[in-house]
Amino acid sequence: MSMGEEYCPEIPVKLTGLAIRYFLLAVGEGCPYWFYKCFREVKPTTSYRNVVRYFYFLKKLGLIEPVRKEPRLSPSGKPYGFPRTYYRIVPGMEDDPRWFAPQAELYPETRLGKKRYVPKYKGRE
Repeated sequence: MSMGEEYCPEIPVKLTGLAIRYFLLAVGEGCPYWFYKCFREVKPTTSYRNVVRYFYFLKKLGLIEPVRKEPRLSPSGKPYGFPRTYYRIVPGMEDDPRWFAPQAELYPETRLGKKRYVPKYKGRE
């Protein structure tokens, strides 16, 4: 799928991990930037950096895998920047419960939240 063939499926959730799952199930394979453009309609406060982090979490958990890389092209047709990486869902991982909270699966301390995390590690709890 090239930039001209870009397609934004309907994303019915605001949770980033589940939204990436819906997106990749609908398009087959996609890159973080395409997902970001579609997800902004659902959750306008999200940042591109956050989307890239979630793709990293999902890749590290083994829920998605890179399929191919393509060079980014400027309007004049010259390549620039880093190549664009396309991902797909690993077969058999479509219904894995880790899609719900991938960051908490990798880093369980994040479930505590700031108010409980700081006292725990300063010896107050």
